[in-house]
Amino acid sequence: MRMDKERLSRIKQAMERQGIDLIVCKNPENVLYLSGYWPVMGLSLAIFPLDGEPILIVPEAELEFAREGWIKDIRAYKGETLDEIWDPHKHILSILKDIEVPEGARVGCELYWETMATNSVVGELNYASNATFDLLRRAWNAELLDITNMILNLRMIKTELELEKITLANELAYIGLKAVVEKLGEGVKESELAAEAERAVYAEGVGYRKLVRRARAFAFVMSGENSSRAWYPFNISSERRVRKGDVVLIEFNVCADGYWADVTRTWILGKPSKEQEDMFSTLIEAQEEAFSAIKDGLPANEADLIARQVIAKKGYSKLFPHRLGHGIGLRIHEPPALHPKSIDKLCLNMVITIEPGLYTKDFGIRIEDDVVVMRKGIRNLSPYLKDISPWS
Repeated sequence: MRMDKERLSRIKQAMERQGIDLIVCKNPENVLYLSGYWPVMGLSLAIFPLDGEPILIVPEAELEFAREGWIKDIRAYKGETLDEIWDPHKHILSILKDIEVPEGARVGCELYWETMATNSVVGELNYASNATFDLLRRAWNAELLDITNMILNLRMIKTELELEKITLANELAYIGLKAVVEKLGEGVKESELAAEAERAVYAEGVGYRKLVRRARAFAFVMSGENSSRAWYPFNISSERRVRKGDVVLIEFNVCADGYWADVTRTWILGKPSKEQEDMFSTLIEAQEEAFSAIKDGLPANEADLIARQVIAKKGYSKLFPHRLGHGIGLRIHEPPALHPKSIDKLCLNMVITIEPGLYTKDFGIRIEDDVVVMRKGIRNLSPYLKDISPWS
C-alpha cells in the first residue's frame, strides 16, 4: 500500500494535541491504520512515535506481507521450532527492550478497546490486552495512556486512499450480490445463497483489478418470516428453502484488505404485494430524502429524523425499530452513530450506512447503502441491484 501522508499527518497532529509521545497498537485494524499493513495472525505491533521513524514488529512468516505497508523499519521475530513451544510475547519483549523510549514517555495504547474487526485468520482473533500492556511496562519506564477515543475519532474521517479501499470493497459486494440474484430461485436454501455470495467474493475478489490481495465476505440470508427478524442484533442463514412469493433479505459484509462494505438488499421472488411495493418505495424515498439533506456539519440525529419522518408520513413509524445507520471503514460498525440520540456530526469524507428498514410479523424489508459524506449531499458507493424484483 502506498504511504497515506494525509493520514500520518492527522495522527501526529492528534498526538501533539493530547501530549502523546508514542503510540503502540496491536489490534489488527489499528495496525493497518498506523502502518498500511493488515496483520495475518494479529500478532504484530505498530509503534508510531511523534518524532522519528515508526516500527513494525511482525512474526517472521509475515515479512512478505508486512513489506507491502509503508513502514520501512520492520523487526521480525522467529516462529515456532521443535526446540520449544512458541511464545510470541517473549520474542516481542526482546525487540521492545532494544527500542529506546525516554523515561516517563507518554505511550498511547488501546487500553479501552473492546470490540474489533477480524484479522485475516478469522477463526482466531488476537488482540491487545493485559499481556501486551505488561510487556510495554516491562520493556520501558513509561506511562501508558488510553487512546481509544482518539483513534476512533481519527478513523471517522477517511483519506482519499481509504475511500479507494472502501470503494473496492463495495465493488466486490456487487459481485457477490449479483451471484445471489443469479442463483435465487424456488427451493434454494438460505445457506446456499449465502455461500454463493461469499464464494463469489473470495473467488473473484482476490487479485481484483490487481488492487486487492485479500478478500473475504460474510453473507446472511433471511427469507419469508425469517426476514422479519433481520433487525435483531444477529443475522443467521438457515436451512429454510425459498418459496415463490418470499421476501429474501441479504445482509452482506465484505472485506478488501482490511476495509469493509456493509450492504443490505431485499428482493421478492415473484410478484410483490401492494403492501410490499409501498413499503419498498417508502424506504427508497426515505433514503433519497436523507441523501439530499446530508452535508458536512449536519447533526447525525437530524439525518435519522429526516428518514424517520418520511416513514412516519406513510404510516410505518412503528415498523422502523432501529437507527438509520453508522460509520464504516476498518470495521463494519464504527462511529458516527446515525441514531435519534446521537450527538455526532456528519463530516466531509465520512463513510456511513443509510439503512432504513420495515419489519412486520411476516416479513422484513431493508435497503442499506454505503455513502460518502460530501460538502453537500452524498456519493453512493453501492447504487446497484436496488429493484424489488431485479429479474424483471
